[in-house]
Amino acid sequence: MKKKLIYSIIICLVLILCKYYFSNYEIEYKLNNYDIKVKYAKKRFYYEIKEGKYHYNFDFYKVRSFNKTRINKIEEISGDNFKCIYFKIKDVDTYPLCYENETFTDYNLIDSELLEEYKEEKVIIDKTKNDFSYNNNLSDDEYIALWNYKGYILMNGKEYENINIFDKDRYDNSLSYLYKNVIYMADYNSEYEYNKLYYFNLLTKETNSFDLGYTLDFDSYFVGSVGKYIYLFDNKNSILYEINTKTKKVKIKSNNETGYVKYENGEFVSCSKTEFKNDKITFDVNNSIYNYELKDNMVYKSINDNKKIKQLLSKDSIKIVSEYKNEIYYYLGEKFYKYVPNKGSEEIFYNYELNFNDSNTMFVYHK
Repeated sequence: MKKKLIYSIIICLVLILCKYYFSNYEIEYKLNNYDIKVKYAKKRFYYEIKEGKYHYNFDFYKVRSFNKTRINKIEEISGDNFKCIYFKIKDVDTYPLCYENETFTDYNLIDSELLEEYKEEKVIIDKTKNDFSYNNNLSDDEYIALWNYKGYILMNGKEYENINIFDKDRYDNSLSYLYKNVIYMADYNSEYEYNKLYYFNLLTKETNSFDLGYTLDFDSYFVGSVGKYIYLFDNKNSILYEINTKTKKVKIKSNNETGYVKYENGEFVSCSKTEFKNDKITFDVNNSIYNYELKDNMVYKSINDNKKIKQLLSKDSIKIVSEYKNEIYYYLGEKFYKYVPNKGSEEIFYNYELNFNDSNTMFVYHK
């Protein structure tokens, strides 16, 4: 009987933990004259706040607690041409949500003394002496690899390091692909064709290579990855190769004789050669819940939970390189930035070469 009682107690505790610490939930409630909707799923909170014609939304990533997370206070901040709300949630770093000229706008873009106390002081680096300068402001879990024509400048935490991989300068490194924490590259020591792939581990800083067993033309591109495989299409010879990242074994996946396949909706399906040669299709499955739209040389962001709500994110035509959760990494001119909703944009590095080589491929990885 005692054992049964103990088992019953354990089962009840597990059920309580699942219900209050792991389970998803949705709630709706009112706070003063604001209608608030909250959704929690997979360590992500999504909020919508509505008051009259103003409709705000935001999200953040955090493991749920025993109690459901609620906004407990909303303050209003108003200026000549803008209206903001500043909400407070226990143990969450919050920030103003604003409309400027009737457009939902990132508060960092609004020039007003009323909002200065919510903005973080930005670090300015001296760009007069060096072609490259690093701000030392990445976390230990963030890695950025910038092509340096023979390899990469690897940035992580407070440090950066120049790592050369090839003997010759290569202006373009577009024949490179990041799979997990490893960058795969064509053999840039070769001229017109290559039969070897190099791979660079961002965590260990080790470089290795392996023979493909085939000769590929440099008129080729990485199609993407599925599971442990990455795919490389030789455009000149119309051959799709499948590379096992575990064993480094390579085989032909598609060619003129066998026909062509693409990865779509979780399976390989037949397709035409034209899709590879002209459309340059990819296999990468984009699971992002964020959308970035360029309109009138400005960038707007929407979230899949409600795509009707669009927020002005940048008044410049920025080039987004990567995203992680609700953060983005982008560059504008010779400057590379990280954008975080509650902090705005922070300059990561300055690279003079970006003025002349914006096709330079950069990679961002999070542990």
